[in-house]
Amino acid sequence: MRLTVTNEQMKNAEAAADKSGISYMRLMRNAGEACFGRISKILGGVEDKTFVVLAGRGNNGGDGIVIANMLTEARASVILVFVQDLPKSETARQCYSIYEKAVKSCLYVHRKDVVKRAIGSCDAVIDCVFGTGFHGELEESMADLFEFTEENCPGIKISVDVPSGMDSDTGEIAKGAFRPDFTIVLAAMKKGLYSHPAYESCGGIMLADIGIPANCYDGCEAVLTDEVLREFIPERRRVSHKGTYGNMLNISGSAFYTGAALLSTDGALRMGVGLCTLATPTRVINAIAAAVPETTYLPLEQDFDGFINDKSVDMIMVELEKSRYSAILLGCGLGNRKTTADLTEIVIRNADCPVIIDADGLNSAAGNINVLKESKKGIIVTPHPAEFARMTGKTVEEIQRDRIGMAKAFAKEYGCVTVLKGTNTVIAAPDGQTFVNTTGNAGLAKGGSGDVLAGMIASLTAQGTELLYAAALGVYLHGLAADHLARTKGLAGILPRDIPEILPEVLKK
Repeated sequence: MRLTVTNEQMKNAEAAADKSGISYMRLMRNAGEACFGRISKILGGVEDKTFVVLAGRGNNGGDGIVIANMLTEARASVILVFVQDLPKSETARQCYSIYEKAVKSCLYVHRKDVVKRAIGSCDAVIDCVFGTGFHGELEESMADLFEFTEENCPGIKISVDVPSGMDSDTGEIAKGAFRPDFTIVLAAMKKGLYSHPAYESCGGIMLADIGIPANCYDGCEAVLTDEVLREFIPERRRVSHKGTYGNMLNISGSAFYTGAALLSTDGALRMGVGLCTLATPTRVINAIAAAVPETTYLPLEQDFDGFINDKSVDMIMVELEKSRYSAILLGCGLGNRKTTADLTEIVIRNADCPVIIDADGLNSAAGNINVLKESKKGIIVTPHPAEFARMTGKTVEEIQRDRIGMAKAFAKEYGCVTVLKGTNTVIAAPDGQTFVNTTGNAGLAKGGSGDVLAGMIASLTAQGTELLYAAALGVYLHGLAADHLARTKGLAGILPRDIPEILPEVLKK
């Protein structure tokens, strides 16, 4: 299982590995070897190429020493530059004593001109200066060196573990920080790298295993993978019927947002729910019925503008009393109006099944956020950062700087599974279990993508999937479908309606 860790959790995992017999030196060699393999792949081989390895005083610098030695053995031309001083950590000093005679090295303070000339003509600069050990501001000499590299290096820039000048816990970026084309993250993803704008400043991210066993980690968030989620895909049994796969009520749509009703319903059906009833204004039904013949309808009354009216709220209340649904989706395209707010509170308080709240349902709940605590069978909320800002009273910037922490805190306080959408969507449960998603791409940045996702999550919930895993699986598959589409349509050409269409193929694989 892939994990995301804080600096402290990483140190604890390394200490646990050392205690179990995998020494710090072994981990450093593993790190260097793994990075060498990634560097070779990035450059298409290293023989006869020129490298500058920038090494710090700690263990990240030790990784750089191993990398420099392996590059040298592979017949590359390498200069190992200690940017501040010779190694200070015990493991890095031990590593340097082993490879000192094999690697050409110098102190930056003594050979600035030589180093800058090498940077200005090399095939790659490898940043092994700070790793997870950086906090605060860069020394002026370091900022100058990194800025010189940014402006003058003609080759590839690669950071090992964390770009130097970036805080691995918070994602804060110091002025003059190293700006890599690629970051090779060691062992586990560092929590701060999922913050914004840190994530955008890492270049291409590659994860390198350095041999730390899974049981050495404690209390870490997981990164979603096929391995984590495959077992939670609902099974299609040989002997079954439509009722076997859940009965879902989708309260969505208005005259202004007919697509939201269509896309959320399509997402739900393609995700496998057995029965789906769409509760929506009659004007919406007339517009979309031919496109989704598989759903049934609960026609709602509408006001002059085409939004649900007070009588519709009463109709939903009667429907809830029947207790025949295994999940309810609320909010896609309803409009941010008083009737939506009234409906949202009624559904949360009275539904005898899990409720998934999206879009205008979230905007409505923001005015009475404590109502989330009154759910009988659990809630999943699916906000994007702007909606989450309205729900929490935070700014979008504050949320983006600590997406994992914000989602976890909200889930715990309000007792609901929280899906904080965006690049690296965070899925957090009230008990602290948290996942980070890595599927998906910029092709999803179109109106309607969230409606499809909400329908998929509600469908999985209706089929009996545990709320946390329904949310996580829905997010992962939604992004995975977009990744498949990107290969044939390109990012700009992906439409939200393409996601449900390709889901069967994605699930089959």
